[in-house]
Amino acid sequence: MEYHISHRHRTIISADGFGISPRANRNTRYLLSLGKINRIGVMVNGVFSSEEIKELLKSNAKIDIHLDISDKSSGKKQTQTGNFRRMAGLFLKLFIRKSFAKRVETEWKEQIEKFIQIFGKKPDGISSHQHVHFLPPLFKVALKLQTEYSIPYIRFGKKVFTPGNKPAARILNWLRLVNCKACRKADCVSSENFIILEWIGNVEKFLNSFPEGTVEIACRPEFAHDFVKIKQYF
Repeated sequence: MEYHISHRHRTIISADGFGISPRANRNTRYLLSLGKINRIGVMVNGVFSSEEIKELLKSNAKIDIHLDISDKSSGKKQTQTGNFRRMAGLFLKLFIRKSFAKRVETEWKEQIEKFIQIFGKKPDGISSHQHVHFLPPLFKVALKLQTEYSIPYIRFGKKVFTPGNKPAARILNWLRLVNCKACRKADCVSSENFIILEWIGNVEKFLNSFPEGTVEIACRPEFAHDFVKIKQYF
């Protein structure tokens, strides 16, 4: 079933994790060639070739920086920790060690500078691996860097769509509510709705009750279920 054309102009398909693996790069580039992708989140400390960089620059997609926190800053290997378990650990660090947010700010600034060096321009937007920038102290860091580098877009969403009341969706929505004041104060530009593709069980049902306004759908093309859903429905 092909995605209904009346919704397409309100949809932002964001492919996260470019650079995290050759498969992620390959699948993202394929979906990009089909016109399925609107934004690409690049992990600047990942692996990609100069040809892949040129391909992204020639595309019509927005190229965002997909911020991450290194092992050195987080104190543990990320690959062995689940999304929200890792987020809980980082949240604890932010309260126990006030210097942690400052270290993250320094690291994220280095990542933005590296992005500029690689792509020859500033990022079109900000997102983050495992959505860590939704943590309130780190959200303020992201807003600060967005202003400093004049980055026009940040992943946030005026509403986080929570199908089936999934725990991860509820947590992210709660974090978004905590960040609303900071977002309004910074007058940040984002989509009206935000959802993670893996939260959508029945895609056809979701499309038949599509939210009003712009909808950013974050996906990980390296994963087969996300790759297939984007290819088939969007």
